[in-house]
Amino acid sequence: MISISGAPPNSIIVPPYHDNYSGPHNPACFLTMDSVPDWGGQSFTTIFKYNLKSVDLWLKKGPGAHVGNVDVELYAVDGSGHPTGPPLNYGIIPNADVAESWAWVSCILGNGKLTYYLLNAATKYCTVVHGLALLNNPLLWGCGGDGSDYPNGDQEWSVNSGDIWTKDTTKDQLFRNFAPAFLDNYSGTALPFTGGLELNHANDWAGQTFIAMKSYTLNRIDMWFKKNIGDFVGDILFGLYNVDGNGHPDIVGGALATGTIPDADVPTSYAWNPCSMSEFNVVFNTKYAIVVHGFSLNLGNVIIMSYDNYIGLSDYAGGDMEWSTDGGGAWATTATADLLFRCYPA
Repeated sequence: MISISGAPPNSIIVPPYHDNYSGPHNPACFLTMDSVPDWGGQSFTTIFKYNLKSVDLWLKKGPGAHVGNVDVELYAVDGSGHPTGPPLNYGIIPNADVAESWAWVSCILGNGKLTYYLLNAATKYCTVVHGLALLNNPLLWGCGGDGSDYPNGDQEWSVNSGDIWTKDTTKDQLFRNFAPAFLDNYSGTALPFTGGLELNHANDWAGQTFIAMKSYTLNRIDMWFKKNIGDFVGDILFGLYNVDGNGHPDIVGGALATGTIPDADVPTSYAWNPCSMSEFNVVFNTKYAIVVHGFSLNLGNVIIMSYDNYIGLSDYAGGDMEWSTDGGGAWATTATADLLFRCYPA
């Protein structure tokens, strides 16, 4: 039996959807690369699975320096946390983008082709910077040096083009990782309702309808939910459906796209749960429904999907929260509430 509960409006703090260490920068702390074999790196551990689109680095160049094209590369790491193997993806920062004063400098990976690399959840990687024009043209990468402020990685450096790496666990380079922008989404208001749509039976299904803002190939959906500590919820199933004449998920018509999140990936505190979906081409201005359920759910093993109900008003104009207690046979609509969701393009 689905349980819908609530509390007075209160802020839901949604964490950044990318891994990052933004400082503060210690002005006396930086990696200097002023010869071709000087390579700098920063390792990081992913919070969840996502496609890495671009990285921002806190950089500057020396007075009058011409650093040429700076190579930015993504690597796997070995058992010691050092970069290893061939680059997983790469991009270039041109000299013109690097100023002689500290600033965030963005680099699109995939060499401008938007060929994203899918980062696995809870996995360590390393971003590496070097360049063929750095001899006597110093490139500086700022860091925080007041102890290990970023717990999920470390500064790495090499003076022989990556053959041998040295780690400094007291320093961390400033970086920001970005995923591709989500398209259709509802991420909550400033004062979201902290109630939850509790799914506590295999026949409890949750849904959220939306109207596609543009035509695109959808390959991932994030939903904001959690399980209770100690619960085993099994596989959580995501489905994308058309809607019927009443605006409910058209289960009879079959799923347009599907995905699965295993129990181990479901957090015990509210968070975005990313689900890789089989690809489907959504069509502009067409209404669809996202459906979530799990066959292992019961009274002792539940998931709770937070929704936004801003004092009786529906904040997301493109759709509504849907719920079913008979495995999608019959649906009820809560027009004043919306589940939190994000749809991503391939």
